Amino acid sequence: MKDLDIQEQANFLKALGEFNRLSLVYKLCQCSTPQNAMCLCECCNVDASVVSRHLKILAQEGVVKLEKKGRERTYTLDRENVVKTLRELANQIENDL
Repeated sequence: MKDLDIQEQANFLKALGEFNRLSLVYKLCQCSTPQNAMCLCECCNVDASVVSRHLKILAQEGVVKLEKKGRERTYTLDRENVVKTLRELANQIENDL
């Protein structure tokens, strides 16, 4: 396993490891359409600006996809990347045992 892979995985897990960010991920799992930060505020007991910062981190780590249309930003869960990353990590752990 390369050091870069470990750092990328650590950043990914760190993004998921915060309570409000994981709450946002669960909320996005339930949504069939892209959501903006204001719609997602209901799942966390924090301000929209805090939700926006959390969403930015999740987008940087490939957990959510950001779509910009004019001034509006909407988010969807990047299910494919989340599953792929978690499977790779699980495979590495399993194969090293």
